[in-house]
Amino acid sequence: MEIKIELVCQATVAGKCRFSQPTILMANNTSLHNLQAVLFDMDGTLVDHFETIYRCYKYAAEKLGRPVPTYDAVKRAVGGSMPVTIRSFFADTQLEAAMRLWKEKFDEIHLEGVVLLPGARDLIQAVNQHNIKAAVFTNKSGIHTRNIIESLGLSDSFSLILGAHDTHYRKPEPELSSIALDRLNAKPEQAILIGDSPFDIESAHCIGMTSYCVSTGSHSSQELIDAGADKVFESLQEIAHSHFS
Repeated sequence: MEIKIELVCQATVAGKCRFSQPTILMANNTSLHNLQAVLFDMDGTLVDHFETIYRCYKYAAEKLGRPVPTYDAVKRAVGGSMPVTIRSFFADTQLEAAMRLWKEKFDEIHLEGVVLLPGARDLIQAVNQHNIKAAVFTNKSGIHTRNIIESLGLSDSFSLILGAHDTHYRKPEPELSSIALDRLNAKPEQAILIGDSPFDIESAHCIGMTSYCVSTGSHSSQELIDAGADKVFESLQEIAHSHFS
């Protein structure tokens, strides 16, 4: 079922329409509720950080004498938690060493190669301007995520940054989604999760949130549609222009 966000004009001031918070409408234009929170995945959604992540897998593989995975294979695997993803590239007997080496390298270079994706800053700003809470919701380490967001000058734009090791859970476990909404003081029907992978879709749908996806990460538009996304966009820029302009 198609879902869209429509800005509802509540008053006219000096000849200009003053908008209330966006209202989520179903395809039949039946108003459901006011949007209270937008949760953003990190890698492939807000930022392109895949080259740096790939360098960590390459470093660990070389140190352990393993075949170096391809960039595309690593990019496809990103989205789940690192302890799960790393199993795709290392033998069980090497997992502990591989995770230690990966973390060693990522601690060193995690602020390198961070590219804010098109429309990210505009969409975050628009969400803030409409008094909607914005959150980063990721399986990337919470500490690293906060460092990266700070380096981009966006720390003040988010009401919540929730990453790995901030709780005992990871996407797509429903407990993590519930914790995020509890901290944002929002109900599932008042929130949208924007991501780029089936993990994000499952993280939204497992507690009744709307799932928007962008094809700027590891999965194509068709793959995201097939995975059940409520709406798929080419970029965050498209969301900003179509919903908040």
